[in-house]
Amino acid sequence: MGIHLEGRMDPDGSRVIIPIGDLDRDAADTLATAVNESLAHPPGRLVIQMTHVQFCDSSGIVTLLDAHADAAQLGTELVLAGVSDHLRALFQICALDQVVRIVEESRG
Repeated sequence: MGIHLEGRMDPDGSRVIIPIGDLDRDAADTLATAVNESLAHPPGRLVIQMTHVQFCDSSGIVTLLDAHADAAQLGTELVLAGVSDHLRALFQICALDQVVRIVEESRG
């Protein structure tokens, strides 16, 4: 299926990336590019709103870990928001939730 990305700025200055579709090997580069573009002028906080992502494979997890590392180097906090129960369980199994903060809403 591929992935579609939308974006916005929250009133608190957080930059939000909204992937729509599966976060798999084919979509990982697209998300990585969007993260890199967002970090070109580092916000204090970068949110990846996962509400519309139902599937994430190992490529997606690596992309999220790389995004966290890149953001941290620039002093930007990376946050995952709106993570489904299914993905939350996956992120717990691979300990992604121990590295990247997961919140319910993008402004949390």
